[in-house]
Amino acid sequence: MKKIITAVHVTWVVSLFFAAAAFGAGRSAPLIINHLNTDLSQIPLVSIHSIQNDIKVQYGHQSHGLQLTTGLDMIEFGNSAYADTVGGQTLPIVPGSLCFDGTGATPEQYWATAAGMNSTRNILRAHLSISVSMFCWCVDLDTASVSYVQAYVDSMSKLETEFPSVTFIYMTGNACMNGAGGYNRHLRNEQIRQYCVANNKVLYDFADLDSWYFNPATQGWEQATYVYSGTVVPVQHPQFVNPQCGTCGHANRGSCIQKGNAVWWLMAVLNGWSIPTAVGGGSGDGVPPRGFQLSCYPNPFNPSTTITFSLAETMQARLAIYDAGGALVKTLICGSLGRGAHSINWNGSSNSGAPIASGVYFYRITAGNETSTKKILLLR
Repeated sequence: MKKIITAVHVTWVVSLFFAAAAFGAGRSAPLIINHLNTDLSQIPLVSIHSIQNDIKVQYGHQSHGLQLTTGLDMIEFGNSAYADTVGGQTLPIVPGSLCFDGTGATPEQYWATAAGMNSTRNILRAHLSISVSMFCWCVDLDTASVSYVQAYVDSMSKLETEFPSVTFIYMTGNACMNGAGGYNRHLRNEQIRQYCVANNKVLYDFADLDSWYFNPATQGWEQATYVYSGTVVPVQHPQFVNPQCGTCGHANRGSCIQKGNAVWWLMAVLNGWSIPTAVGGGSGDGVPPRGFQLSCYPNPFNPSTTITFSLAETMQARLAIYDAGGALVKTLICGSLGRGAHSINWNGSSNSGAPIASGVYFYRITAGNETSTKKILLLR
């Protein structure tokens, strides 16, 4: 049974955390794009025009991947300033348009075999203007093993090493399936997320975009989930089910547009857009704003979650977990930390190492004279 979890957010809060980096350069922090990165009005048109001039994309995908390009086309239909052009097996060159080589690709044709890796290499060598390469899953993760996903991230990392001028975008798999298949996909998605956070990769969180819906009636975000073997599993939101056209890639127009908006956010950040401090991003000079940008994902969680925050300068910091009564549960960080983005995984254990019970907890960071506290829910 699908359960809808509602969450009240300040709409402009940004979930991504990053340090400014050129295309292909080693990142000092991960970049995560999810449902909170979908308000297109926050990106100035000058940034959109810069993207259209500067970025060329290789995009390997199957049917679910059509949601991104269909969404981009729908956005352009509503406003021609957001022009995009998707070529079939080739890279179009259209001035004033975000151009994609929309290569149809299974894992075996992009990263999972020697021939697939060579095919990706050949495309990048033939089109030196390509600065972003993306691979989108179909239903592969519903049955994938830990070793299969490890092979995926290893192959992507190898390509990154070989093509340092190209930014490779990691993705989670879609959230369409429920039951045992959806549970397995959730585990593999978590594996990908944790790898990206730990290794400062760029992640387009497709599954997150599938499961969250902004309800205009309540002006709040809602997430669809179900419980499998005691684990809360995100699933495609009911508002996104039932395709409304033959090219929407297993979702409706609303889902496609949400994913298209997230693509523009991704490209804008990669192209150097500094998110205004007022909407939770950088100050424009690469220095994180004060206020920590404290967040965690997933929330609710089981068995683990990743807490992220930014510091404006080097300082003593303490990050800890407290129960609903204010008692200390776990100290995660205590010491001097440098300026920039930081993240740490918490597995739901106490200072003694014992697993704690389901319930509401609070994670709190104190650094300098500032403190920020947020709620987190553990569901076992």
